[in-house]
Amino acid sequence: GELFLKHLPSEKNHLFKLILKALRSYHGESSVKSILKQALKNVDILYKKGLFEECKKELKRAKKLANSHEFFYYLFEIISWQKILLEEDYENGEFSQSIEEIAEEEENVLMLLQNLAQYQVIYGKVNAIFRTGGFTPSKLHEDMLRELMNSPFLEDATLAKSIRSNCIRVYSLGFCAIAENNIEKAAEYFEEVIQIFEENEWLREDKAKRYLRSLGQLLTCKVLLNDRSGATEIYKKLESLEEQDNFHNPDLIAFRFRVLKQIQVEMALMFDQKIQADELIASIKETKNVLSKEFEMMMHYRLALYEFSCGFHQKALKHVNEIINNSDKELRQDIYGHVRVLNILIHLCIGNTDLVEYALKSTIRFYTQRERNHDADIHFLKSLRQYNKMSNSKKSEYLKGDRLLKEFPAVKNMEDRFLELAIKKGMI
Repeated sequence: GELFLKHLPSEKNHLFKLILKALRSYHGESSVKSILKQALKNVDILYKKGLFEECKKELKRAKKLANSHEFFYYLFEIISWQKILLEEDYENGEFSQSIEEIAEEEENVLMLLQNLAQYQVIYGKVNAIFRTGGFTPSKLHEDMLRELMNSPFLEDATLAKSIRSNCIRVYSLGFCAIAENNIEKAAEYFEEVIQIFEENEWLREDKAKRYLRSLGQLLTCKVLLNDRSGATEIYKKLESLEEQDNFHNPDLIAFRFRVLKQIQVEMALMFDQKIQADELIASIKETKNVLSKEFEMMMHYRLALYEFSCGFHQKALKHVNEIINNSDKELRQDIYGHVRVLNILIHLCIGNTDLVEYALKSTIRFYTQRERNHDADIHFLKSLRQYNKMSNSKKSEYLKGDRLLKEFPAVKNMEDRFLELAIKKGMI
């Protein structure tokens, strides 16, 4: 017993490796990537045994699969093996294929691989910008975004040399359109991305999460465009994916769940649908492997907007406090700024005059310390300070004349639209 306990860490590592080995064996042919990896291992074994003809057959099958699924990395490795086998053929006096043919093919695959790598860099930058700054990125990220939007790789469709590259190109254009507050154009791009996925089932299977994210972004665009029928159609499509085998792994189930729950609140906010916020949060917390920091923050923010729009100020405040007290301040800085503004609006409605003044000072200081120019936001906050000092009768006249919304900063992005919508429904 003592000896076993002494070696428990190493035994755990050994058991973990055995479990992974068993899982690799079980899932060995569950994806094209797995099949290609296995095929290349088989080629290596067959080559060492001197079974060159069997190597060629294995490579031929793998090459066809890699070509049809645009797995250029594996294709490059397959061609490398073909070059090795060609040398064996030459030594045996067989000259059925020239080295020039393979070299030309290798050069083309290398070009496709480099092209895809360039688009993956763009994809990585887009994700980095929107995961941190959201739709009001920092000055550095704003410059990066402007550079991306002017990139010939996005502007010129002919530069995307493969379906994978083109999919990334259109997906990135969708986010750039959102950043420019062109929701109509963004919807068109995400519709095109979804079409690419659905016309190429192999790509949808390999990049299932990107497909789900595209559906989610398109659905949000439809909501903001007040397209109830379009939004409902996409929502039903997202729900129907539960029946498809390709979307049954735990990570995709959790991701689809997150998209549906967030959109459910957005649709309720825009289309005046009723939801039970407490039950929604409870169902999320009961579901394992669903919560992520960004999702938790977004859900509380969307629910705060919804509750505020319905006039449930104490409930809205509960969600706002969850974000202010528990969220990562560097994650989605656009949301964090809007939450502070929403916090002030809630306390204005409740009548917490002294607390409003403190929150105003804190939020103005927050915006002053940001890299970007927030003069319009600060001007709006100062107008709220004036509103806070008015009598109740003057406040009523102020709201009836839509003067509050006139002071609201010009809508620049998706999140500005949601906040403006909540103010219209909750205060005006």
